[in-house]
Amino acid sequence: MKKQLLIGLVFISFSLAAQSPWPRSKAGFFVQAAWQTIPTYNDIFESKNDLNIPLDREVSENTFQLYGEYGLSSGTTLTASLPVRFLKNGDYIPNNYASPETREGTLTGFGNASLGIRRAILEGTMRLTAALRLDFPSTIYDDATGLRAGYDAWTVQPTISTGMGLGRVYWFAYGGYGLRTGGFSHYVNAGGEVGLKAWKCWFIGFSELIYSLENGDVALPLHNRIKNLYVDKQGWWSLGAKSIFEANRFWGITASFAGAGWAQFVPKSPGISLGVYFKWD
Repeated sequence: MKKQLLIGLVFISFSLAAQSPWPRSKAGFFVQAAWQTIPTYNDIFESKNDLNIPLDREVSENTFQLYGEYGLSSGTTLTASLPVRFLKNGDYIPNNYASPETREGTLTGFGNASLGIRRAILEGTMRLTAALRLDFPSTIYDDATGLRAGYDAWTVQPTISTGMGLGRVYWFAYGGYGLRTGGFSHYVNAGGEVGLKAWKCWFIGFSELIYSLENGDVALPLHNRIKNLYVDKQGWWSLGAKSIFEANRFWGITASFAGAGWAQFVPKSPGISLGVYFKWD
């Protein structure tokens, strides 16, 4: 498959942050607000036959997402995220369809909000942490446009992560298993991150895998399947980079993007995330 830039439907920078093996200090917190965009795209990855699925209309996606962590104790951290999606079903693409299957329009609504807890098992130079995350269903869907803001399912994901911090260098890796209700397939989630600090900036490389077990039997509306927004059997393997500028010990700016080595039922489009955070440890 030809490699293309993409950002997955669950934005990778937030997914990786939630998998970190380092808990917050007691009563310490971290809050980040980010604007994430997937510009206009016309095609969807289809990995099995190495094909692209054409769309009847151009689609664009934007998300405003809040992510937070709070230290319940020195070894236990509570995590939460809340995405708001801004979706657009745009111009008809005559080269793909003889006539449009869906209507032009927009959709705004909450995506899959999540709550999680992270508990340190092994502390010291080498870290080992267990985490459990719960994603809430999103029922925001418009059949005329085929636009959907999130999975209409509960998701539970236990995860184990490990890593080391060595001054201006760190790394961590993780593996988890996602269980979705509503007839959606379960999935395996794995990945890692490595970072190097220079002056006030962190330069970070990361990778993430979402691999569907394809054991679902959910029946989704035709227009939803045409758009492939939060449908069954989605997955990707990504390689990406992000940077963090630490203005001081309390706040900073983040930016990230990712590229796909493999993907299934997700957009063929560049993706960009830009955010600002505030922390207290």
